Amino acid sequence: MIVAVAVLGRENNPLYMRAFGELSMDSTATLRFHFIVHAAIDYIEEKLGQAKTSPGNTAPKLDMYLGFLYPIEEYRVYGYMTNSRVKLITVLDDEEVKDSEMRALFRRLHTLYVDTISNPFHKLDSELNGCASFEKQVGRVVEAGLYQ
Repeated sequence: MIVAVAVLGRENNPLYMRAFGELSMDSTATLRFHFIVHAAIDYIEEKLGQAKTSPGNTAPKLDMYLGFLYPIEEYRVYGYMTNSRVKLITVLDDEEVKDSEMRALFRRLHTLYVDTISNPFHKLDSELNGCASFEKQVGRVVEAGLYQ
């Protein structure tokens, strides 16, 4: 089950962060998810560094799906990075999921993000928390779950 979704900008600034389920009402849990998401930045940077320095790789082609980043307490953190270096991060409760399911989830979230920033009135690299349609669509994706 997805317990949190975050979108981080190019400079790792939070554009969107939301907890789901019963944890969404708890401000302490929300703060904890902020910490978990920001800790994921280190793991993303590490994966990017490994891709650049792999031997025999002159021009590495980095997959946008970064996969499983790290476990923390009873959660598992997964990452995805767009071509414009915007990072999508999801926090799941401690259950094993298939990479194909996570890739599909991130593709749906990426599509929602692109649709939102394609609005000519949206200021690039600005917060998405005030965007009602984005929040509503993310909520629908989370409710539908990983098994679509």
